[in-house]
Amino acid sequence: MHPNADNLIASRFDTVIYDLDGTLIDSARDMCVAVSRVLADHGLPPISDEDARLFMGEGSKVTMRRAFAKAGRTLDEAEASAVTREFVRYYEADPVSHTTAFDGVAEVVARFDRMGLKQGVCTNKFENPSRLILKHLKLMPPITDVAGADTFTVRKPDPGHILQLIDKMDGHRDRAVMIGDSIHDVEAAHAAGLPAVLVSWGYTAKPASELGAEAVIDRFASLPDALGQIAAR
Repeated sequence: MHPNADNLIASRFDTVIYDLDGTLIDSARDMCVAVSRVLADHGLPPISDEDARLFMGEGSKVTMRRAFAKAGRTLDEAEASAVTREFVRYYEADPVSHTTAFDGVAEVVARFDRMGLKQGVCTNKFENPSRLILKHLKLMPPITDVAGADTFTVRKPDPGHILQLIDKMDGHRDRAVMIGDSIHDVEAAHAAGLPAVLVSWGYTAKPASELGAEAVIDRFASLPDALGQIAAR
């Protein structure tokens, strides 16, 4: 660890914004259960945890379209909206039974809190289950706010999703960084003028190293060093 990592981070950043699924938490099993319950209600076979990981990231409606498409069903807009509502009812009833934080997350979030950094979550999951999960895992606090798919009128990869969250948290747009796992996190961050750090274990088919982030980490415990290195450039 760089001996001055904390000082370097504090000199460059005051706000850390995280993606949720695949970045802070492994939620694929709970997502898989809820999606598969909807599929079963429609006489279709379940998806796997790996399917859930690949189908997530662009919001619940996209997840449901992909799940039904795997079963050979194409949904029109009205059908997609209806099955998404079904999914949300199942998922919000129990979003935490099998969901855990990745190793090192709690320790890094606590460290950044001690440093006085503002911490928020910007996710294409709906806000309510996101808050429930973060509170259940004792990550909120120190994480203080959440922008979900339904919080503002835009969502990632639109940069306004991140920027409105930073403003809501009284952070500084020029002193913020995005931590995520997908191309949407990188695109949103860069369009907002923020550097991006990606985790290598996320819910994305393409390797994180190919997505154009300023840094890629293989362990969450490496995040402070990665931010220190970005700050030192």
